[in-house]
Amino acid sequence: MKNIIENIIAAIIVGALSTAIGLLLRAFGLSTQMSVNVALFALPALAAIILVSRNLYPRYQRFLTIRLVRKALSVNPSDEDAVKFKERVVGLVTRDVHGGEPNESYSIRVYPNQLDCESKICEAFRRAKKVKILTIRGERYFAGSRSLLHDMCLAKRGDDLSIQVLVLSPGSPHITEQLATSLGHTSAERTRRKMHNTLNYLKHLADQNSSFQMKCYDEMPNFKILLFDNVMFVSAYIQPDNDRYTKMFRITREEPLLFTGLERSFDDLWIRSFSPDEVAGGRI
Repeated sequence: MKNIIENIIAAIIVGALSTAIGLLLRAFGLSTQMSVNVALFALPALAAIILVSRNLYPRYQRFLTIRLVRKALSVNPSDEDAVKFKERVVGLVTRDVHGGEPNESYSIRVYPNQLDCESKICEAFRRAKKVKILTIRGERYFAGSRSLLHDMCLAKRGDDLSIQVLVLSPGSPHITEQLATSLGHTSAERTRRKMHNTLNYLKHLADQNSSFQMKCYDEMPNFKILLFDNVMFVSAYIQPDNDRYTKMFRITREEPLLFTGLERSFDDLWIRSFSPDEVAGGRI
């Protein structure tokens, strides 16, 4: 039935085109017979063009879609409009993959590693008023202008801003010779020296910015937590070079069970932790 209807529609279109072409040619002064002959010749050519276009256009459409999506995903992190548009594109693709409704909000996303989402981490830090970071050394985030958040941290000041950073104490029993070897260090003592150097840098950063607070913990590190207002990036310390080889999860406050639980874990550890001055004072 569908084919019959399509054939009828096609016949009507062909008839209409034939009449239109004939009238157009007559308007240019051609005889009726000549107009009919030209119209009969033009129609097959037009039909062939339509058939070819019908086959080629979907391919071109797919090619153009892939090209536009790639362009949308390759954005400058400092361009807020481009970043928001990228998030919309990613959200649409994610909802399509998972079969979600258009208004569904995805509160958990998985990235292959931290390197894959560092632009999102920087953007979240730039906007945040409340920041909580649990890591081992903090070197990648705050130690020097080449680190991810150092320059932005110096610029983020104000009474309504809070930056809390928890780093592992250099004297933690977690720092073993085996760990040093896995990190490519010659000894555990060298690992501790590097941690001391980063700790001193963080203390200097805290002196420069009153919104920046830091403490040391000496418990076994399990999670890396980067919390920025209502979004959190989390990974587990399960192998060396965590930034490259461990999946990182982006969790929003819309997922209250995980978000609140991990934030509470941070807050509890913050209470149990101690000032970096105590490290220099002999607690290590």
